Amino acid sequence: MKKFLAVVFSFVLMLSLVTSLQGVDASKKMDYYSVLFNSESIPSDFNKKLKDIGGEIAYSVPEIGFVQVKVPDSAFSKLKGMKGVSSANPAISWTLPKSERIQESAVNTEDAALWDLQWDIQRITNNGKSYKLGTGSHDVVVGIIDTGIDRDHPDLVGNLQPGSKNFVPPGGFRGTEPTETGDSNAFDDVHGHGSHVAGSIAGNGAMLGVAPDTGIRAYRVFGTSSAESAWIYNAMIAAANDGVDVISMSLGGFDVIGEVFMVDPETGEKTQLGNDVADFKAYKRVMNYVTQKGSLVVAAAGNDAINATNKREVTDFLNANYGGDGLYFVGAGFEVPGTLPGVVTVSATGPEDVLANYSNYGPGFIDIAAVGGDMRLYIQYQVEGKFEEYIDKRLYETEFNLSASEEGGHYWSLGTSMATPKVSAVAALLVDKYGKMSPSKLEDLLYKKAVDPVNGEEKSFFGNGHLDAFDALN
Repeated sequence: MKKFLAVVFSFVLMLSLVTSLQGVDASKKMDYYSVLFNSESIPSDFNKKLKDIGGEIAYSVPEIGFVQVKVPDSAFSKLKGMKGVSSANPAISWTLPKSERIQESAVNTEDAALWDLQWDIQRITNNGKSYKLGTGSHDVVVGIIDTGIDRDHPDLVGNLQPGSKNFVPPGGFRGTEPTETGDSNAFDDVHGHGSHVAGSIAGNGAMLGVAPDTGIRAYRVFGTSSAESAWIYNAMIAAANDGVDVISMSLGGFDVIGEVFMVDPETGEKTQLGNDVADFKAYKRVMNYVTQKGSLVVAAAGNDAINATNKREVTDFLNANYGGDGLYFVGAGFEVPGTLPGVVTVSATGPEDVLANYSNYGPGFIDIAAVGGDMRLYIQYQVEGKFEEYIDKRLYETEFNLSASEEGGHYWSLGTSMATPKVSAVAALLVDKYGKMSPSKLEDLLYKKAVDPVNGEEKSFFGNGHLDAFDALN
């Protein structure tokens, strides 16, 4: 058996508002913009008006009145001023994290060869005792919006339901991925993140998930590069239309409600780029749509180690991390989709139920905490120049989470991405036990039945408490 170790973090939202303005004829340069209309539909004459200013529709989400377009930079003001346009801004994109992967050679827990290594699942299931109370069923489905799923993985194939879909178009992200065909059935995971998430939900083989008999379905929005917001919106809508009970989103990032500027590093010239109001409002519409359809959304809080409710801290974080790219942010930054109403936002803990040293937090922002792994030892051994010792002693087994890979094997990872699917799994178990219910009722039940509660300042880190599948079913 091959074993894999990977240091992989959850998705971060990159603000790819512009590339470089230096040496570019602004009157001819085409760029991508997000457009949200006043009504939840696309005006019938918009495409003609767009062509009149030299633009074209790249992607559309008609259910919420949202499009992503390509137009010359010089025509942006005309685009914003078109009749029926509520808001428009330079399009943002979602980017896969950089990852380090170290490979080595090579619902009865006694039958799961890797169970002894799954300290995270043991914590949530009370050492497997919750399996005696319920393991889920295919009557309940979790839709996983991610990088896809390994459809042949022995630990996943038994629970993978028909209807998985791919939303990555031909050519991938803005034509940079020539191997992407756009085939709607091409939901195979080429990154590993989605398969890892799926394993934590419904793995049933060498490793076990929290709900090892629950149905899962893939909604692939990432290849090996970035993804457009429109793909994610369309995937959420498709999952809700398919009737999934829970939408699991191990991704997240920031929208800026204020102003974004590009500063030329040589001349110091500052160009105003607008803000992310269109994308932020569009996300709200999508959430309203999927909630009305009956799907509960569970999302990662993010891995930036910041108080996401402190808008100044968020804006300072964005400037510190993206200022080197010439971007400058003024105003408030909001983590999305975690800050949106109706989203169950998940922070990550390590061993001993301590907040992971990378996890975002904040009062009123975090709804629930789950085990996602920690990296305190990892960082300590790196700083001390003893990382080889860390690997040789297999210390990652004590703080990282093991789950499925995209190649039929397994690897170690950590992040709020790894915490989120466990919450999604417990929500699915509650539906299987108590029957179909509205997302709001399911959310309430999750907080009342499925946590070890916390009080006071701990709520800033853990919300309603620490996830517990045994309590949920007991």
